[in-house]
Amino acid sequence: MTEDEEKQQKGIEYYSASVGAWYATALEYDKSLLVLSAGGIGLLITLLTTIGVSSVESFILYIFAIISFITCCFSVLAVFRFNKKYIENLLSGKTSARDPLLSTLDTASLLSFGIGVLFAAIIGIAVAFHSLIHKEIKMSSNKDSVQTPQSRELKKSFNGANNLQPGAKKESSESSNPQKTPKTVKQSSQKKN
Repeated sequence: MTEDEEKQQKGIEYYSASVGAWYATALEYDKSLLVLSAGGIGLLITLLTTIGVSSVESFILYIFAIISFITCCFSVLAVFRFNKKYIENLLSGKTSARDPLLSTLDTASLLSFGIGVLFAAIIGIAVAFHSLIHKEIKMSSNKDSVQTPQSRELKKSFNGANNLQPGAKKESSESSNPQKTPKTVKQSSQKKN
C-alpha cells in the first residue's frame, strides 16, 4: 500500500467515524429531550396529586407546563420517524438538501421543552413560597393560641412589680388581704369608743 492510498483510507475512516459520532450525538440530544420531558410530566403530575392546586393561576401553569412537555415528546418522536425517511432518501440519492420539516420539528421540540422547564420552575417557586407562607401562618397561630406553663409563670411573676415602689407595700398588703382590712378598721373604731 502506497502512502497516498494509506492517507486516503485514513481519511475515509476518519470521515466515517466523524459521521457516526455526529449521528450518535444528534440522537442522544433527542433522546435526552424525550427522557427529560417524560420525567417533567411525571414530576408535575406527582406534584399535582400530592400537593394539589392552591389557585386557578397555578392550575393554568400546571396545564401549560404539561402541554409543553407533551409537545416536546411528540416532536422528538416525530423527529425519530422522519429521520428514518430522510436517511433513506439520502442513501438512495433522492435528496441532498436539508429537510425543512426536520428543522421545524427540532426547533419545536427545543422550544416546547424550554417553555415546559420555565413553567415548571415557576410552579416550583410558587409551591415553595406557598409552603413557606403556610408554615409561618401556622407557627404564628400556634404561638397565639398555646400558652406554656413557663409563659404563664412569667406573666404572674411581673404582677407584683408594683410592690417594689417605696411605700407601695402597705397599700398592696392591705388591698391584697381583704380580711385584715375590716378587722383593723373595727379595732380602731372600738379603741376610739
